[in-house]
Amino acid sequence: MSELMRLDRDGPIGVLRFLQPAKRNPYSVAFVDSLVTCLREAEQDDNIRVVVMTGGDHFSSGGDLVGFQGEIAKGAKATSEMVDRVHDGGRAAYLFRKPLISAVCGVAYGAGLSLALSADIVVAAEDARLCEVFARIGGCPDTGSSWLLQQRAGAGVARMLVLTGREIDGRTARELRVVEECVPAERVEARALEIANETAAHPMFGVQTAKRVMRSAAECSYLEALDIERDAQSVLLCAHDFPEAMKAFSEKRKPDFKDR
Repeated sequence: MSELMRLDRDGPIGVLRFLQPAKRNPYSVAFVDSLVTCLREAEQDDNIRVVVMTGGDHFSSGGDLVGFQGEIAKGAKATSEMVDRVHDGGRAAYLFRKPLISAVCGVAYGAGLSLALSADIVVAAEDARLCEVFARIGGCPDTGSSWLLQQRAGAGVARMLVLTGREIDGRTARELRVVEECVPAERVEARALEIANETAAHPMFGVQTAKRVMRSAAECSYLEALDIERDAQSVLLCAHDFPEAMKAFSEKRKPDFKDR
């Protein structure tokens, strides 16, 4: 555990808590390093089946503009290397093999919004404040925003939010399909945990394979998606849980899954 975040366990659920909500959990290089470490720990822990990310009162205010100034002052090469290192956080979250859920209260700006959107499911507070802030500060999207937002909300909505730098609340984010669920602030973490437990109840080999298939299919054509599905489903059909499901169905009983 670092002073920036910790990984808690709640049965089969890992809860990744950002620990500086009073500072709005700035997305610093140190934050990224801690994020990568915690996600790696959660991925290697076989007892953790799903992870919920939460920043408490504030998810993340985005890039640590004060802390980044020293590297930017060194020139283009150092700046590029710093941005790539900052991108390690998004890479770790997006490539996380287990289901990942973001519980968003307060602000999710810039890189903080990118991190939230890198999860499989986003639960936002009704009064959460989401913003692709980059245009306001003379920048362009980074930390995956240009791709993640278009995947969720479509190209037109993504361009509108990026080019205007408009702040939207959780209700609007749900209407625009930027997030999946919107609940009162006091219910955000509880709702995220409900979804996590619902997901954790299923055989994990199948769930993790389904996540990989969905992510891969989103980046290819329909015919390519069919090939991805065929290859993955062929393995699952022969795996230890799917045959048991078919046998239980034919015997009219509840399946006794081994992957629990």
